Amino acid sequence: MQAFLSIYGLIDWIIRGVAMASQTLVVGGVAFWALTLTVLEPGSSERLALGKIVLRILFCSALVLGFAQLVAAGGLTAFLTGSTHANFTTVVSADAVIFSLLAAAAAFALAYATRRSSRPAIGPLFFLCAVIVAAHAGVTHAASRAEPSPALLAAETLHLFALGAWLGGIPYFIASLRTLGATDGRLVVSARFSFVSLFAVPLMIATGVLMSFPYVGSWERLYQTNYGLLLGTKLALLAILLCLGGANFLAIRKLRRGASAAFQSVPIFGEAEIAVGLIAVLCAVALASSPLAADTRAERPSGSEIATRFEFTSPRLAIPTQPPSPNLNAESSSNGALGTDLPSGEAERSPLDIAWSETQHHYAALLVIFTGMVALVSQSGGMRPLTRHWPALFLSLAVYLFIVADEDAWPLGETGFFVSLATPRIAQHKLMIAMVAGLALFEWRVQSREAASAWLSLAFPVIIAAASAFLLTHYGHTGRKEEVLIEVSHMPIALLGVIAATARWLELRLPSSALSRFAAIVWPVALIAAGAFLLMYRETA
Repeated sequence: MQAFLSIYGLIDWIIRGVAMASQTLVVGGVAFWALTLTVLEPGSSERLALGKIVLRILFCSALVLGFAQLVAAGGLTAFLTGSTHANFTTVVSADAVIFSLLAAAAAFALAYATRRSSRPAIGPLFFLCAVIVAAHAGVTHAASRAEPSPALLAAETLHLFALGAWLGGIPYFIASLRTLGATDGRLVVSARFSFVSLFAVPLMIATGVLMSFPYVGSWERLYQTNYGLLLGTKLALLAILLCLGGANFLAIRKLRRGASAAFQSVPIFGEAEIAVGLIAVLCAVALASSPLAADTRAERPSGSEIATRFEFTSPRLAIPTQPPSPNLNAESSSNGALGTDLPSGEAERSPLDIAWSETQHHYAALLVIFTGMVALVSQSGGMRPLTRHWPALFLSLAVYLFIVADEDAWPLGETGFFVSLATPRIAQHKLMIAMVAGLALFEWRVQSREAASAWLSLAFPVIIAAASAFLLTHYGHTGRKEEVLIEVSHMPIALLGVIAATARWLELRLPSSALSRFAAIVWPVALIAAGAFLLMYRETA
C-alpha cells in the first residue's frame, strides 16, 4: 500500500488525462452530431455513412470515459482509505468519488444510447453530455473554493463545452473529410465545422481569461507559481493550436473555392491539432491538481532569480570525484501530487549533490545539441551514409541517463532497481529514459530504411510529443519555490519538444512541398534549441 500511496499522484494524473481526453471527444461528438452532421441532407447516403462513423467514435469515447472514471473513483477510494484510514462509507461519500461515479454512469448511458439506435435523438445525448460536464465542473477549482462562485462555475462549464466543440470535434471532422471524399457534402461539412469553431474558440478563450483573474491574482504570480507557469504553458500551446487552426481555416477557404489540392493538407493539420490539443488537455489536468496561484502562501522566486536560470555560463563538465549523498528515503515520503526532480530535503542538499545534478544535465544537453546538428546535416543530404545513424546518439543518451540520472538507485546506488520505482521521482525518470530509448530504436530503423511500415516513422513525433507532455506536467504540486524554479527551466525545453514533434509529423504526413521541406528543417533546429536551454540548467543562483 505504501508504494501505491507514493506513486498515486502519477497514476491519477494518467487516469485523469485519459478521462479528460475522452470527455473532450464525447462533447465534440455530441456537438458534431447536433450542429455539423445536420447540415447534410436527411436520409442521404452521405449522412448515413458519416453518421455511423460519428456514432462509432462517440461510443468508444464514452466507453473509455466510463471506465476511466470508474478506475479514478476506485483509485481515489483506495488512496483515501490508505492515507486517512477512514472507513469505506466515509471515503465513498467524498465529492470527488461521487462525481466520478456520476460521470461514469452518464458515460455508459451515452454509450448505450449510441448503440441502441442508429439515429439517437439529440436531446438525450445533450442531457447526458451536460451531466458529464457538470460532474467534471463539480471537482474543479471553481467548485472547491471556500465560497463557490456561480459565475466561475458557469465559466468552467462553458469552457469545457467550447473546448469539446472545437478540439473534440476535430477527429469527427477528419473522419468526415475522408468519408465524404470529393463531394459537395465535404464542402458543406467543412463550412459548418469552421463556423462552429469560430464561435467555440473565442468562447473558450473568453471563459479562460475570466477564470484566470481570480485564480492567478496578480501578474507576478503568473511566473512565480507552479499554477501560473502551467497556465502560461497552456497559453503557449493554445498559440500553437491557433497557428495550426489558422492554416486549416485558410486551406478550407481554398477548398471551398475549388482548390482540391488543399484537401490533402486539411486532415493532416487536423491530426497535428489533435496531438497538441491532447498535450494541452494533460496540462489542464495538472492545473486541476495544483494549488491556485492566488492561494499560494509559500515563498516565491523573484524575477531576478528566475532570470538567473536563463543566464548562459560555462557548463559544468567536471565530474564529481564521489557520488552525492543518498536521499532516496527522504524522497519516498514526498507529498507532491506527481513527484518532483528535487528531494523533499532540498534545503539540506550539499554542493556535491548540486554539482552532480548540474553535470549530468549539461552532458545530456551536449548530446541533444550534437544529435540535432547531425540530424540537420542528414536532412540536407550531406554525408548521408554516416549521418543517417544519428538516432544512435539518442540511444547513447538513454544509456547515459539510465546510469547517472538517479544516483541513489541501481546501478550507482544501493537501492535495487525495482524497489526504487516506488519513488515517484525515479519512476518518472525511468519512464522518460524508456521513451528516449524507444524513440532511438524506432527512428534508427526508419533512417536505416529497415522499417517495413511507413507508420513506424510516426513513432518519432509521437514519442517526442509524449515525452514533452510528461516533462510539462510531471512536477510536484506543493507550490514550493524549488519546484517553480525547476519548472521554469524545463518549460521551454518541453515546448520546443512540442514544436519538434509537430514539425516532424507535418514533414512525414504532408505531400512534398515547400511547407514539408520547411518542417524538415524546423524539428532539428528545435532539438538544438532545446539542448541549448538544457545547457543553461542551474540549481544555484
